[in-house]
Amino acid sequence: MKIKTETKVGIIGIATVAILVWGINFLKGKNLFEKRNTYYAKYDNINGLLPTSYVFINGMKVGKVNDIQYMDTQMKTFLVCFDIPASIDIPSNSIAEVYSSDILGSKAMRVVIGNSTTFLSENDTMLSKTDDGSMFAEIGKMLEPYSEKVDNIIRNLDSVMESVNKILNTKSQKEIQSMIANANKISTNLASLSEDLNDITSREKEKIHHIVNNIENLSRTLDENDEKLAQAIDNFAAICDTLANANISSIMHDVNTSLESLSATLSKINQGKGNLGLLLNDENLYNNLQRSSRNLDSLINDIRINPKRYLNISIF
Repeated sequence: MKIKTETKVGIIGIATVAILVWGINFLKGKNLFEKRNTYYAKYDNINGLLPTSYVFINGMKVGKVNDIQYMDTQMKTFLVCFDIPASIDIPSNSIAEVYSSDILGSKAMRVVIGNSTTFLSENDTMLSKTDDGSMFAEIGKMLEPYSEKVDNIIRNLDSVMESVNKILNTKSQKEIQSMIANANKISTNLASLSEDLNDITSREKEKIHHIVNNIENLSRTLDENDEKLAQAIDNFAAICDTLANANISSIMHDVNTSLESLSATLSKINQGKGNLGLLLNDENLYNNLQRSSRNLDSLINDIRINPKRYLNISIF
């Protein structure tokens, strides 16, 4: 029996459509050769569940949501239709729960298997529950007790900033900026003075060592006069209390003026002006002082060795 060409084309077309339908459903996770039962669940809020969301049992994907419909015009109740393989027995007290399946809050459905000895039949309605336990919701619940404390801290910070802005008015800010600028100038001058001090000779270093010893002696003297120092500190504290009640703006202006004077003095020293500037920068003056010091030492030694040459003491 010869099959007509039209019949062959029809058979091939039907087979192609069947394979295409089977392939599409296979990609969707459906097996056309597996019997599946359809179940329903009612929700007051589906919380973002979609008709393409998956259904899980104990973490394993067993089905998907097929359809979602609202049961009234005010959308107070929703009916969710989903399927599960018929080979899985679902106890009658099982719960279809909508939950967040990942950190981004994507929704899925999971069937919490109950312990009943009776089982649901196809097209039965399952108990339902919506879980809003996403990670961000949990974090929000954890931080909720601290929100009031955070609000109080922010209000206190606002009060502090307002007080600071009132204290640091435009005039005070300019004076502080001027003080900082003068301090920078002083720092520069001190750095230059430090470079000059690095050129000190070994003899001058011995003198400095002698000065350090004198400072140590002064420290021991201060230790021996501890009670007097304590009294002096008390007096200084009283002075500080008086200064605290003084006009801060005026004091800052005076300090600024003093810093400017100190900066000018250090600049003159670096330029070799004045006695101290000459001592640090004029080598001839330093040599003259050394010669005078040696001559004075020789005179004192000669007086000690030959006192009669300089002192003539007569009783009668």
